[in-house]
Amino acid sequence: MNSTGRATGGQVVPPLARSSVTTAEPSVPLPTDAQLGYHRYVGTIGGRPVLAETTLELWENPYPDTTLHAKWEGSFYYRATGLGDWLGQASRLRADQSLETNYQKVVGQASTPLAVVCADQPPGPLFTGWYTPPGQRQALPISLRESYADGVRYELLHEESYGPAEPTAQRDGTRDSASVAQYYLHLLDPDTLRPALAQLQCPPPAARRRARQRRLQYRTYDYYTDDMLVTLNEGSLLAYTRYEVRGAYGSRYDQEGRRCYLLDLRTGRPLSLATQLRPGGWQQVQRLLTHQALADAADASHWVQAGRLPLPPGGFEVTPTGWLATYSEPQYAEDYYTYSVTLDWATLRPLLRAGSPLQRLLHQRRLP
Repeated sequence: MNSTGRATGGQVVPPLARSSVTTAEPSVPLPTDAQLGYHRYVGTIGGRPVLAETTLELWENPYPDTTLHAKWEGSFYYRATGLGDWLGQASRLRADQSLETNYQKVVGQASTPLAVVCADQPPGPLFTGWYTPPGQRQALPISLRESYADGVRYELLHEESYGPAEPTAQRDGTRDSASVAQYYLHLLDPDTLRPALAQLQCPPPAARRRARQRRLQYRTYDYYTDDMLVTLNEGSLLAYTRYEVRGAYGSRYDQEGRRCYLLDLRTGRPLSLATQLRPGGWQQVQRLLTHQALADAADASHWVQAGRLPLPPGGFEVTPTGWLATYSEPQYAEDYYTYSVTLDWATLRPLLRAGSPLQRLLHQRRLP
């Protein structure tokens, strides 16, 4: 559940850069600025309350001629369980026609697109129509409306700066440019005016650029990336994870790190998961982690210490389904291990402090 603005195989084009790129494919109108970006919907699918998140981005196709096309994709989860599914994608969306999405089903050596969503309208503030779960035949009615009442509307900006590669050089003596890539959380619409969220809003463009240049000036590496993934945007809470990668040209391994965050959107203040738990809660969380890890002995044995699985060093990712703990090593290790385990909300609920923001979230979602 996130909007990253990342591209694989093409180049994502920000809305303001559209005029600098060749026009859209013939007879395919580009989306409006209101249609582009991240959108959050509440309502029902098949009569069950859901929260859905979608992104609509412009991609640049460099071959044979530079053209733009629109790509839509989305997902949802049921409020009562946190479990959800994909809403498919539309790779060459016509912004003036009703939305239709598909996914590729692979049979043998061939893939066949199967319909997932047949909407009654183009992407916009209303989202109605029919959803066919992958692998099923019965279509479910969709009734959604765009809403950020207990969340925020945002975009993730991806910006890079470059400088000379001084710390190290390639083995053949050549030097590549050093680089700093940063993802920024940029609040949109009325959320930009909320005083409580002023500290959450990213700095202005000039300040962001100066900060990247300072990092380039005092670096001890050749490339650095600070990535970001939003994992929850609900119940007046925002959870996200930052991933750092740094390395040197010619080196065999990168150094990696992660840090998880939870913010109260009512106050703009960070929340510690320890404050969400009843007394003794951390010990009970560790016992639950250890119990699950020992059941997954083949995957988790590397991480169990003195019969216990430690708390994740980067913290827990707060997600619609619960708390996700991830264990991994910096990639300078010869044998690289990674392991993840989720504690679902049904397991965590008895451990939460009465009146805590996370307990309020579960009460709002009417989780059992």
